[in-house]
Amino acid sequence: MDEVLERTPHDVWLNISRFIPRNVLRTLYGVNRNFLEIAVNARYEVVTFFKFDKDTESLCRNLSDPNLGRGALTRHVKIKPWVVQPPSHKRGRSLWNFICGVFDPHYTQRTTNKWVKKRLHNDIERVTDTISGMRNLSEYSLVWKEDRPYHTELYRAFLGPLLTRIHDRLVRLSLNVPPEMLCLLAPISLPRLEHLEIGICTRMLPKKEIDQIFGCFVVFVNNLLPTLKSLSISSRVPSQSLDLTGLFTMLTVFPRLQRFSLSIPFDGTHLSSPPSLVAFLNKHRRTLRHLQLSSSRCSAAESPVDPEAKYWIRNVLTSLETPYPRLHGLNLALRPLKADLTPMLNFTTQHSRKLDDLTLTERALSYFEVKDFLDNIGVYSSRLKHLRLKVQHLNPALLELLASRIPRLSLLELTFGDIVATAAHPGHSGYPAHTTRDEFALFKAEIQANRQLYASWILGTIGIHKESRSPPLSDLLQFLSEVIPALQSIVDLAPKPDTRV
Repeated sequence: MDEVLERTPHDVWLNISRFIPRNVLRTLYGVNRNFLEIAVNARYEVVTFFKFDKDTESLCRNLSDPNLGRGALTRHVKIKPWVVQPPSHKRGRSLWNFICGVFDPHYTQRTTNKWVKKRLHNDIERVTDTISGMRNLSEYSLVWKEDRPYHTELYRAFLGPLLTRIHDRLVRLSLNVPPEMLCLLAPISLPRLEHLEIGICTRMLPKKEIDQIFGCFVVFVNNLLPTLKSLSISSRVPSQSLDLTGLFTMLTVFPRLQRFSLSIPFDGTHLSSPPSLVAFLNKHRRTLRHLQLSSSRCSAAESPVDPEAKYWIRNVLTSLETPYPRLHGLNLALRPLKADLTPMLNFTTQHSRKLDDLTLTERALSYFEVKDFLDNIGVYSSRLKHLRLKVQHLNPALLELLASRIPRLSLLELTFGDIVATAAHPGHSGYPAHTTRDEFALFKAEIQANRQLYASWILGTIGIHKESRSPPLSDLLQFLSEVIPALQSIVDLAPKPDTRV
């Protein structure tokens, strides 16, 4: 058996590894020599710094050691700045502090601040030197949680100085930082950057200060004019006085821009004037290949919200100079949840000739609403290769509809609540009429009755996010793998805890 394992080509093991979750793959050092190499690559390809302790110090040594060459394996670095906690003093030291404190009431605080400052300096120096030595690094992410305390020193160091040291390597940059830190980007040049992702949370900053920050930030973004291919902007609560209108007005034309994504709270308060976004998109009408307009949870506004603001996605779509000749990917949040879907249907129909990637989120669609979308696309629905939907229920009629109307679909992602057997009949409530166990049995029986339809479906990957617990997801995934022969990958889309190195 060992001889068979040794003779198996490396490419075979590499293909096997693609079906193993990364957090598991990183632990498989001892399977064989091939897997040792694969596991090491998986462990160091993406490195996350979220604290600095003995383990992090050891990691830095491994990554910096030229004899090991681990740093050369790293393609993506994520930093989630940590909080440095003052040390707990021993009894003798505490007594000394007490004596000093009698004569100087600020002694303890001053000593603690000095220790923290020195520790921050050491942490910054070690992490910065480690990352600077990663010669194959191409992606960098800096993360901020607005509800947690943080050291401004870490963000300043990991934004300005660090970016300056790795500026000639970065192709992809993701920043989610305290808003005032965005000003540090203005003098930085990233000559190879193609993908920029920015998360914005301004909390209680006044509008005047936000506008000043954007004035600096837009200098950095506009300097990416020769290389930028993908721009993603997201805002979130709390951002009381945030308005992205001015930002879109100041942005230049990026001749290579192919992907654009915007996510704001669904009430539209972060975009007071959708025409500014429309004008920006129309400037890139001939280059855009993928457009995403999505939403997040609602914000708290300073003043009453314009009731029309929540229709910002609809208003943007109906105002664009359509069609966009190269658009082949579309990701739309169907908001408000009970709004008329006609504008989204019309925009999708206008681009159906080239559309091969469609994502519809937020609103749980009925079987008939999914059918309406496919009917509007008409014969071009067969061109779709990637489809992501949120639906009310998973039922045989829906799968039959997708298999028959989209035979070339290679990736399908579905989010749904329940599994029901017969939700496609007119007048049916769509809710399970039997116990969960019986409903699933009927569901399987109806699917198996049309098994021939799925035999020719080339669907290779299916992702499932089932919001109910019963029946077990494993039972559903096993059944789907049996009836759809082409399936090579089945993914559980349920949110997973963060995994870090």
